[in-house]
Amino acid sequence: MAIFDSAPDAVLVLRNLALATMAGFIVGFEREWTQTSEKRQHTFAGARTFALIGMTGGLAGLLDDGALIVAAAFAVIGALTIVGYWVEAKEAPGRGGTTEIAIFATLLLGVAAGRGALLLAAAGAVAIAGLLSLKPFVNQWARSLTAREIHATLRFLAISVLILPVLPDESFGPYGALNPRALWLMVVLISGLSFLGYWLVRFLGAGRGVLVTGIVGGLASSTATTLSLAKFARDRQSAPPAVAAGIIAANVVMLARIGVILAALSPATLTVAAPPLVGAGLVGAAIALAIWRTAPKDGGGEVSLGNPFEIKPALYFVTLIGLISVLSAYGADKFGDAGIYAIGFISGFADADPMTLAAGRQAATGSLLPDIATGAVLLAIISNIITKAVMTLSIGGRATGVIVIAAFAVIIAAGGVAFLAL
Repeated sequence: MAIFDSAPDAVLVLRNLALATMAGFIVGFEREWTQTSEKRQHTFAGARTFALIGMTGGLAGLLDDGALIVAAAFAVIGALTIVGYWVEAKEAPGRGGTTEIAIFATLLLGVAAGRGALLLAAAGAVAIAGLLSLKPFVNQWARSLTAREIHATLRFLAISVLILPVLPDESFGPYGALNPRALWLMVVLISGLSFLGYWLVRFLGAGRGVLVTGIVGGLASSTATTLSLAKFARDRQSAPPAVAAGIIAANVVMLARIGVILAALSPATLTVAAPPLVGAGLVGAAIALAIWRTAPKDGGGEVSLGNPFEIKPALYFVTLIGLISVLSAYGADKFGDAGIYAIGFISGFADADPMTLAAGRQAATGSLLPDIATGAVLLAIISNIITKAVMTLSIGGRATGVIVIAAFAVIIAAGGVAFLAL
């Protein structure tokens, strides 16, 4: 194209070229600041050089036959970069090549800006500068990690990134109640919550870490979170009151999550279910806060963190979910709609979400009355809370279990009173 055929074209060209130059300056300024803070006497590229590299890329992207010009720009700048690196490497053996790679990235950002991809160029420049500035934190983090933590991280990535995507997302087994990918997703979730809890406890301290784990984990699965936190009490990684507060907080979040699900699927059911959910949730939140405020924030002594990644408890729990799923399907087949309460109560032993989703959808289609749907959901919540109380007592020990059981009893009572007051 002819660059300056008209005034609007000239404005666009200058705009693209200015952004290409600014993108280079942003990256270069970070490099110059870093090199100055490291007290380097000789540097190959700073803010001005990077700005010129960005401008060069912008011009290459703007001009006709841009592919050839871009290739020429890469060849010239590449040659200069290689020579500059060679000279500096002789003076400082073992130096990295971060700046040199940033030069090529900046040239590409300039080309992108010259060709009109302004958002890509601007966001790329900010992202590169931010990534370059993380060097001190990355070095500190790498030095602080143990071999066990690195291996645990890699194993968690393997089960979540490598195994999960290749599993079939289809129903198998009796009544088609077993879905390999859905079940393995629970393995990833449970082990992932334990992994999250480990790092939160490591960085925030035992008391604060388990509370944050409870709140965050409750957004995904309060049952899995309860299992993970109970192990913290068992392994004495945190004080029983702090663990109990985290478990209670996870179940308060579960009540809120169920309310959101019902609001999306069946507002009429939410209208009926709101009083017991809100009543139980407010009481539970007050209890969790009161227990956490009295808990030792240092974990009640010296914290000895265990294995950051444990898959065996997750496999046991998922096996239980699969068994309950088959039993629930059997109950639905034998009793139909009349057995909705029994199905809700049974399914709640594994998780309250399946019953919430099923009842909400049926109420939305009119195949289930909102009152019946609410009853089934509340029964699922009650049985799920009972399961988590037993789980906490058996895994987390008496000190944690007694606190959680007492709190759950009050929460269930508060929800029951609110339901009966309707």
